[in-house]
Amino acid sequence: MVSRPVKEVAAAMVAATAVPTALNWTDVIKTRMQGVAASGCTAAPYNGGFRGTAQRIFAEEGLLALWSTGMLASLGRECTVVGTRIGAYPAVRDAMSFLAKGKGGGDAGLGSKFSAGVVLGALSGLLASPFDLVRIRVQAEAGLVSNGLLTTGLRAGHPCRITGSVSGFRLLLQDGVLSIFRGSGVNVVRSICMTVGTVPVYEHTKHLAKTQTGLADGPLLHFGAGMVAGIVGTSVTAPADMIRTRVMQEGKGGASMFGAALAVARETGPLGFFRGWLPAYMRVGPLFLLMPALVEQVRRRLFGLDYIV
Repeated sequence: MVSRPVKEVAAAMVAATAVPTALNWTDVIKTRMQGVAASGCTAAPYNGGFRGTAQRIFAEEGLLALWSTGMLASLGRECTVVGTRIGAYPAVRDAMSFLAKGKGGGDAGLGSKFSAGVVLGALSGLLASPFDLVRIRVQAEAGLVSNGLLTTGLRAGHPCRITGSVSGFRLLLQDGVLSIFRGSGVNVVRSICMTVGTVPVYEHTKHLAKTQTGLADGPLLHFGAGMVAGIVGTSVTAPADMIRTRVMQEGKGGASMFGAALAVARETGPLGFFRGWLPAYMRVGPLFLLMPALVEQVRRRLFGLDYIV
C-alpha cells in the first residue's frame, strides 16, 4: 500500500507538468532580459522591457522558440521542485511541529511552518539546480542559426553550442559531474526565499481564512491564498533570482554569487535586483494562483487525499 506522503509528492508532481507547458515562455523572456550578452555579440541588447523583449523574440525566432526553448529542462525542474516543496510540505511541517511538541496540520506553529519551508527550499534548490542550470544556459544561448553562427539572441555572431536540453546536459558534463551543480549555492538561497515566501504563506493564509472568517476550504479560497503567496514569493525572491541568472549564464570560470551581486549593484543600483520582476511575477503569480489549486484537485480527485491542511 502506498503511504500518504508518497501520494502527496506524486500528486504534486503530476500537477507540476502543467507549469512549463503554460509558462515556459515567461522564463525565456526573463532570461533574455536578465542575461548578459556575450563579448562580440552582434545583436542589440534586450532593453525593451517585458513586452518589447517578447515581441522581439517572437518576431526574430517565432512562436515555437518563444514557447518551447528549454522545455525539457523546465519539466524536470518543475516536477522536482513542486513535488518537494508542496508535496512533501505537510509531512515535513508536521514532523517539525511534533519535534517541538506542537500540533499538526494548520494548527502547527509558524516556526514549524517556516522551518519546513527552509528545509524543503534548500532540498528542492539543490535537486533542481542541474535542471535550472541547463534551462538558463539553453535559453541564454538560443537563437536563429545561419551557417553555424547564431544570428539572434545573447550570443549572436558566435557558434551554436547548445541545441536543446539534452545537448545542454552533455556540454556541461564535459567539465565533470560537479559542473552541473554550478550555481547551486545561489539556487539554494533563491529556493529557500521562494519556498518560505510561498508555501507556508499559502497554507497559513488558508488556515487564517478558515479559522478567522469561516471560509470553506475550496477553490475560491485556494485561488485567494495563491494570489497572496505569488506576490510575496516574487518580491522576496527577486534579488536572488537576478544573481542566479548571472552566475548560471556565465558558466565555468564566471562570477561567484558575491561577485555577481556586486556587479548588479554597480551597474544598476539596488533597483537592479528587481529587474525582471514583472516576467518573474507573470510566471510565479499565475503559478501560485493556479498551482496550489491544481495540486489540491489532483490530490482529491486522482489520489483520494484531502485538501492540504
